[in-house]
Amino acid sequence: MMYFIKVVILSLLICPSVFAQSSSEVDIEKLMNSLSQAIISADQKALDNLTTNDLIYGHSDDRLQNKTEFIDSLVNKKSVMTKIDLSNQKITIVGDLAFVSNHMSADVAPGGKPGHVELNIFYVWKKSGDSWKLIARKAFKG
Repeated sequence: MMYFIKVVILSLLICPSVFAQSSSEVDIEKLMNSLSQAIISADQKALDNLTTNDLIYGHSDDRLQNKTEFIDSLVNKKSVMTKIDLSNQKITIVGDLAFVSNHMSADVAPGGKPGHVELNIFYVWKKSGDSWKLIARKAFKG
């Protein structure tokens, strides 16, 4: 039994990266938090910096918005989110693409009417140079 414990401890010391997230995954987690904050605060500059010019932003009601429409709807308060909680997040990096799925629980206030949504969301981030940008997002009810 002591031999087994020593082997396990040695393995953990030799291969800590097996249990660690990649730096890209950590970057994407931070970007997901930044995106949530930019959406809540309707921060036009941050939203612009986080997204590609070719953004496809899909809603749970099957509406699609381009980058301009997405940002304008938040800045002009057509779409209002006051709280966003993300859970069950999974990140997969493949080359210069990052695929993220999660569950979003959010408080909303479109037109000043408070409400709550529970959505499953899928995101695609693309790395360009040293930075990641959101290129696509699709929400699903459920």
